[in-house]
Amino acid sequence: MAIIAYTWILTFTLNQFLVSNTLYYNSYSEQLTIERIEGIIEESHKWAWLGYLLVPVIYYIKLSLIALVLQTGFFFFERKVSFSIIFKAVMLAEIPFLIVPVIKLFWFLFIQTHYTLNDLQYFFPLSALQLFDAQKLPSWQVYPLQLLNVFELIYWVLLAYWLKKLLNLSINKSMEVVASSYGTGLLLWVVFITFLSLNLAP
Repeated sequence: MAIIAYTWILTFTLNQFLVSNTLYYNSYSEQLTIERIEGIIEESHKWAWLGYLLVPVIYYIKLSLIALVLQTGFFFFERKVSFSIIFKAVMLAEIPFLIVPVIKLFWFLFIQTHYTLNDLQYFFPLSALQLFDAQKLPSWQVYPLQLLNVFELIYWVLLAYWLKKLLNLSINKSMEVVASSYGTGLLLWVVFITFLSLNLAP
């Protein structure tokens, strides 16, 4: 699948150009000993292959869950739709999120050239989180603010468009299905992540 190959290439590029040993030392030098930092670097290199291995698994689970939620939405609208068609629409709508890593690479290579691991972790272009200092926010607020972004909005529009095109629906009907099923599922997911953040925060 092209989307997986693309993600592998982008992940490799990000790791090669943005994540260096020096970055680890600069990020943790005030908190950890040199020996501990070296141990973290060694472990990150040791398990780097696992990140690439998990890419197709994560994508398959993500796309399948969204397709399942949308199929459930169609069920409540009393319309039987093939899972494979919905899955295709979900996959095609994923394009906006594939642009984010490219922007991230460009941003830290040419604009914010001095950064830490936290900067890499919290950066999400054109999101509400960029209006705040993420490191000063309570942990439970970070994810919802990251999720409130332009790419998510474009994703909703593309998802409705592809459902319309593949299923011969009106744009109003497809947007209604997306909002009522995917929108509800996304809201529940945010509540779940926020709940975890609140309960796991030190």
